[in-house]
Amino acid sequence: MSQLSRSTGLKIAAVIVLVLALFSMAVYDIPFLTQGMATLDQAANADQGPPFFMVVLGFAVNVLSIVAAYGAWRGERWGVILIIVVSAFNSITGAFAAIFAPWTATRILAGVLIFVQLGVIYLCLRREPKSLATSV
Repeated sequence: MSQLSRSTGLKIAAVIVLVLALFSMAVYDIPFLTQGMATLDQAANADQGPPFFMVVLGFAVNVLSIVAAYGAWRGERWGVILIIVVSAFNSITGAFAAIFAPWTATRILAGVLIFVQLGVIYLCLRREPKSLATSV
């Protein structure tokens, strides 16, 4: 069985980050942003959703994630570093969501996404295994 090369691992990480960012933007960020600041903050005060600044921050992180995925796909060092930073940030915010989210489904999803983000970091940091040269 062949080993996963580092460039293949980076491409897998880039695709995962891109899919998660686009999904988050389509399902979470854009629908909330269209509601406006006053509506979101009023709902947040009633424990029915996130405050507006969190939605804007999430949208900005998702845009950075798309840029990072592009850079990592091309094998650029800055793209790999940006994916690691964005994934670490998403893991930390996911931990807060897993602990403090008002809905059980959100807590479970946040917990799963923490492991996905940590997997992305692993794919970015892993190195090629040294092959054993056989001299016969």
